[in-house]
Amino acid sequence: MILQEKMSYLQDEDSYKKLFYHFYPVLLSFCTAILNNKEDAEEVVSEVMLKVWTMGEALTRVDNLTVYLFTAARNKAYDALRKKKRSIATISISDSIQEDIIDKNSPENEYTRAELEEFVRKTVGALPTQSQLVFRLVKEQGLPYKQVTQVLGISLNTAETHMRLALKKIRTALDEYLTEKK
Repeated sequence: MILQEKMSYLQDEDSYKKLFYHFYPVLLSFCTAILNNKEDAEEVVSEVMLKVWTMGEALTRVDNLTVYLFTAARNKAYDALRKKKRSIATISISDSIQEDIIDKNSPENEYTRAELEEFVRKTVGALPTQSQLVFRLVKEQGLPYKQVTQVLGISLNTAETHMRLALKKIRTALDEYLTEKK
């Protein structure tokens, strides 16, 4: 019996704890990106996880729990944004970009790594909101495009376009940054 079924039929606390510890960090990161406030994100994710616990047998009708959780978290986060009427700004970095540019074994590159990481955070943070979210879900959370489209409620073509634009802007900014450093 999978965790989802154990939770829905048996209200199994151990299954819920496993599910909670698996999803909480990634949902928190996702909501923090939307809300730009960790405390608000923690509240949103806690509400979503509590809802999952209280769903009972309705949880068995959820086909893809990952998509369900990200969608619920997104909706709650947007609700919180509407209530507070604040702007969305995401700062993040993709480890894959960092690893491609810096040799981690070199001690003198520690400073360069921190500087580059800050530069990439600012570059990603300057992207349009939807492009930031697509980038984070695909590159940082490892979700396939199909799930990203379900989570964000956009078409596959739109998701691919946002990713293409995000990568192009990041690549251009990195080229300029690296040219300045030479």
